[in-house]
Amino acid sequence: MQIRPSTWPRAAGATVSADLERALSELDAFRAGFCAIAGLPNVGKSTLLNRLIGQKLSIVTPKAQTTRQRLLGIYSDEGHQAVFVDTPGMLEPRYLLQERMREEAERAIADADLVLYVVDAGYAPSVEHAVTLARSADAHRPWVLCLNKVDRVTPEERRDLQGRLDGPPWDVLVPTVATEGVGVEELKTEVLRRLPFSQPFYPTEDLAVAPVRFFVAEIIRETAFERLAEEVPYATAVTIEEYREPEDEGKPVYINAVIHVERPSQKGIVIGSAGKMIRRIGTEARMKIEEFTGRKVYLDLRVKVLRNWRRREAALKLLGFRPKT
Repeated sequence: MQIRPSTWPRAAGATVSADLERALSELDAFRAGFCAIAGLPNVGKSTLLNRLIGQKLSIVTPKAQTTRQRLLGIYSDEGHQAVFVDTPGMLEPRYLLQERMREEAERAIADADLVLYVVDAGYAPSVEHAVTLARSADAHRPWVLCLNKVDRVTPEERRDLQGRLDGPPWDVLVPTVATEGVGVEELKTEVLRRLPFSQPFYPTEDLAVAPVRFFVAEIIRETAFERLAEEVPYATAVTIEEYREPEDEGKPVYINAVIHVERPSQKGIVIGSAGKMIRRIGTEARMKIEEFTGRKVYLDLRVKVLRNWRRREAALKLLGFRPKT
């Protein structure tokens, strides 16, 4: 049990100054907790996280299954701290990487104080998944339902969906269009008011819980997803071999990064004819990294083959994926 300052016993006759009494009261009223953002792939979870935080932290592409590992983004105000956990889509695994992705999502949900489940209003399987989940969801924590992409359905279809999804375990249903920011503030309010009473877990000025190297690798992977077609982007993973930031801010940050692929033929596609594709990915990624870090960047980008890495435990561990617990 967490003991908050206002519950501390006081000696008989003890007095407390008005300022301290006010500070104790404010601390006692502070709410903080972890909110897992869950749902099927490509329903808008990462876009929603970025909107809730007010800054792009999670990579976003039109392709499904972009998110592979959970990412913690922090929103703080005078009375709340919500640690939003972006999770991989809850898909049926076809190989080991997807099993690890599913486990990441399940762990995040199990550990959360509150679950924010996201449904794509215009995608029937997403709606069906929410209906199925509602039958087995545990009731010991709040569940908030975000009906996202409501611009894809008619007003009548939206009313039908809201009627169908109304009821337990959902504490509240909030319609949104995350790409436009529609309904996001209302959704944030509903999340914040359901957080448990607690002191903040992180400094209130923090926005994320991950090193810069993680975000740099994700930016490079996002760019690869944007520029590569069909199955090739799903076969890519990125590691940062070296990240060197000179004390002299006038000098560029040096980044040595590797794009891993599964087969030599994929390496040829990523490099491209006369190296055109790898140069394009590198140039676009460098510009994004410079915007993210606020520093000039020298990006040394290479491609290596790590055979069948999506299906091998040792390779996944090498790339930073947690083993099954």
